[in-house]
Amino acid sequence: MIDVLIVDDHQIVIEGLKLLLESNADISVIGTVNSGHAALDFLEYQPVHLVLLDIFMEGMNGIETCEKITKQFPAIKVLALTTANDTSLIRSMFNAGAKGYLMKNTDKEELTKAIHTLLKGDSFFGEEVSKYILTEIKGESSSSISSIPRISRREKQILQMIVDEMTTAEIAKQLFISFGTVETHRRNIMNKLGARNTAGMVRIALEHGLLN
Repeated sequence: MIDVLIVDDHQIVIEGLKLLLESNADISVIGTVNSGHAALDFLEYQPVHLVLLDIFMEGMNGIETCEKITKQFPAIKVLALTTANDTSLIRSMFNAGAKGYLMKNTDKEELTKAIHTLLKGDSFFGEEVSKYILTEIKGESSSSISSIPRISRREKQILQMIVDEMTTAEIAKQLFISFGTVETHRRNIMNKLGARNTAGMVRIALEHGLLN
């Protein structure tokens, strides 16, 4: 029996995944949590074979969570399940120790195949993710222009506010979002840009003209 922990901050997603996975005779969802911190707390007392992990979560995001899980519990396989098909995030997840990456619009067959593939010790890219990566590679090979990191409109908005020296609290107040959501966006931007700190994030953004 393959024991699975689902980590996602949307309960409706968790319930759907649980129903889908438990229709397999050899897969058991033994836990569901809504945050990275809760996942680490759960794994301290209840080992699993695989963690199904979202990337975009408030507080500690999926990349940070993955890195901590694979360091503290190296025997556990991590399968990313997300809405993000950005190659920089895919690289970040694999660098953090994930062994698989799927989009949330995957079907039961692909998800089940991914889980079994990881448990055999191999890596797994979802079909849609693989197509996206190949498209990116072809685009890079046909152009001498270095790839520019892609950030969303909201991320660009927050990045500009950071450049303008606004604090997290000020950004949250102006955009009517929580402090934690701003911090999550900040970490996601840093991951996408490959920056180690805020100064590096601003420098890379300016170099690539992301604020123009």
